[in-house]
Amino acid sequence: MSFRYCKPFLVFALLSIGTGICAQERGMCNDQAVFIGKGTVSAGLSFGLDSWEASGRNGFDLLGVIQGLDGYVRKADVDIQGARFVKDNLSIGFSLGYSDTRISMDSTELAGIEIPDRHVSSQAFDGALTCRRYLPLFDGSIVALFFEGRLSGSVGYFKNYRLTSNGKEGDYDDVWKVSAGFYPGVSLFATRNISFEVALPLLEGGFRRQIQDGTTTDGTLSRTFLKFKPNLTGLRMGLAYHF
Repeated sequence: MSFRYCKPFLVFALLSIGTGICAQERGMCNDQAVFIGKGTVSAGLSFGLDSWEASGRNGFDLLGVIQGLDGYVRKADVDIQGARFVKDNLSIGFSLGYSDTRISMDSTELAGIEIPDRHVSSQAFDGALTCRRYLPLFDGSIVALFFEGRLSGSVGYFKNYRLTSNGKEGDYDDVWKVSAGFYPGVSLFATRNISFEVALPLLEGGFRRQIQDGTTTDGTLSRTFLKFKPNLTGLRMGLAYHF
């Protein structure tokens, strides 16, 4: 098993071990230790870029299921965070993010069924206010658990269309979402000022609405959700600089 697939299990192990230590041996969670002191400012950045392109004389054959694949998928996202410690081990902060996804596929066959050319693009902007409390482990200078409350909102669009003799035909959706959540995680100082952090949504609830304006259809799709379970798709990893 590669490290990529082990990462979620490593996060769970760290959270479970740390929580267990705090619950069974309270002395191991040093509440008096200063992991990050009052007045400290932190800044973080995370980003991702993923690009796929398939081409060929007759397209690309994927696992014998998708034939004649010809097109591309491009995804990019960036997220910046900032926080100020109003008390020892307690910070108030924000995050701002942007994501962009573009998919363009020419005629393709899926299990013998022909799929005409399809183009998809989406963009989203999101922001959040955060409050985070750290619980130092052991001597309190290297590793700490943290528990973060987050109030988030996002706006964006989703386009799904194909090219015809009449031009672009498809759907255009405006999408917005508000949510609040509880994110536990682990922070590990790699140097004096740089820490590596992992957070995982545990409790999350909110509302999402998608308003569609299509060539032949229009309507709305609403979703209300409340989840109390780890969400691996929301796993967040990044570096933070403290000064």
